[in-house]
Amino acid sequence: MEQLEGRIAVVTGAASGIGLAVVEAFVAAGMRVVMADIDEDNLGAHAARLADRGAGVIAVSADVRNPEDVERVGAAAVERFGKLHVAVNNAGVVNGGYSWEIPLEDWHRVLDIDLWGVIHGIRSFVPRILASGEEGHVVNTASMAAVLSLGRLGPYTVAKHGVLGLSDVLRTELASLGAPVGVSVVMPGMIKTGMNPIGTVSAATVAVNVLDAIRRQRSYVFTDDHSTAEVDERLNAILSARRDVVG
Repeated sequence: MEQLEGRIAVVTGAASGIGLAVVEAFVAAGMRVVMADIDEDNLGAHAARLADRGAGVIAVSADVRNPEDVERVGAAAVERFGKLHVAVNNAGVVNGGYSWEIPLEDWHRVLDIDLWGVIHGIRSFVPRILASGEEGHVVNTASMAAVLSLGRLGPYTVAKHGVLGLSDVLRTELASLGAPVGVSVVMPGMIKTGMNPIGTVSAATVAVNVLDAIRRQRSYVFTDDHSTAEVDERLNAILSARRDVVG
């Protein structure tokens, strides 16, 4: 989808960090955006700020753990702008601790937001993108935790591995239908956000890569090269293990 001007998008987790940066990049490209987030105060403030500058944005409060909330986001896009072309499933949280010590409620919270939130987005947004009959794109935010095993980040790592797999499945399904809808999974590294204040890469850098991924149909989107060696090492270990089959 090379032409972004005039396209309609939804972005979850849009009140801060990567989500907000993506919204701002979309607006700069001439897109109209439904901004969704559970943080109503920041969401409303940023939507008002962008609208005051002439951007075509609306804010919809939503908890991505709730499928009805996510459905309202998709419905708002069509009701306000007439159709939907791009969906960015971005909302996420993280926690830490040893896998066997993390309370079950914390496991559920991370999986419900980081994985089920993406599932809910796909179920609500993809049918509307297909209904437009036009080019579309789905962007799912994962993490380097989708391709690396990060200690003391069990729930987050499980969720992000799931997002990677789900994105691959969705891409295959859409291709089998001949649908002009691409799928990208974004794997940010050390991004400086509220979730990761010690990060060294800006959220705006992620947003630039998201736009480029939509335009050039990039399936796998890395935002920096900080963990290249570790990713290569893991991939090579997996490939080498295929040669160790016994029997």
